Amino acid sequence: MRHFIFTLTFVIASMTVFAQQEIQYTNFMFSQMAYNPGYAGSNDAICATGLVRQQWMGYQGTDGEGGAPKTMFLSLNAAVNPILGGIGLNVINDQIGFETNTTVQLAYAFRLNLGQGKLGIGLQGGFINKQIDFSKFKPTDPNDPLLGSQNTENAMSIDMAFGLHYKIEDKLYAGFSMTQMQRFWGAQAEFANDKVASPAYKDHYFIYGGYFFELPMAPSITLNPNILVKTDFTSAQFDINMLAWYNKQIWAGVTYRATDAVAILAGYKVSNTGTGLDGLNAGISYDITTSAMGRNSSGSFEVFVNYCFKIEIPPKQSGHGTVRHL
Repeated sequence: MRHFIFTLTFVIASMTVFAQQEIQYTNFMFSQMAYNPGYAGSNDAICATGLVRQQWMGYQGTDGEGGAPKTMFLSLNAAVNPILGGIGLNVINDQIGFETNTTVQLAYAFRLNLGQGKLGIGLQGGFINKQIDFSKFKPTDPNDPLLGSQNTENAMSIDMAFGLHYKIEDKLYAGFSMTQMQRFWGAQAEFANDKVASPAYKDHYFIYGGYFFELPMAPSITLNPNILVKTDFTSAQFDINMLAWYNKQIWAGVTYRATDAVAILAGYKVSNTGTGLDGLNAGISYDITTSAMGRNSSGSFEVFVNYCFKIEIPPKQSGHGTVRHL
């Protein structure tokens, strides 16, 4: 494990940060369904996650208008034993400037036992709708026919993803995924090629993992390092995180995102059966922006709530007659 962490850290440290189209989540360890369909059903329960992110709070554009990214994420996933895996649903609304992206995704993950844990192999399909409100632009050329039209344009594109997710309960998790896989199936095919809003997305790749270990001298404390690498194989961005759990219920930690931010995280878990996402979980994070955007904003804020439950079907009671009772 130490050799793996050292090698992975060395590789990602040599990469440069890039501005990506995929949404950024500080609580990535609690929202893995957002970027990996192989995660579906991995908790052996029915799980719902809601997350809200306000990036670069207080940011104002060059003319005083808003435009800071705002994200709302809702996810449902469940283990379904008759189909040998899990299913998932993501609904995402992402606003940045005068652009709004709405995404709906359906996922299926085939799950199988592998060693001490379980491996999920997932596929995901859906659509992304992009909307641009040109009425809010202030054109430098008053005769610009597009901006002068005061129109709102919409365009839609099909979205595909693939992912692998491996998990040993209360021990470790790791995964790899590819999102926005339009190039792999010849679908740089937008539904409206003549529109400015017509989306053309790049493939994105995610590598991530986390590990849990109790401190021998303080068994009530569990340390939980996590890492997330995002790349398009031209450049990359990485998050390195360390959480500390107390009695497997309260956690707090810090994340370093290269050349972008340092984040503080905290949360509480109602169920204490483990460090997984069973029961009710709620957490917040605050990003202290270290890039140039920090001069024009007061950081980023994120909050999430997750709830998992199982439907237990009691075994059918059977009765037996006896000649002693006639």
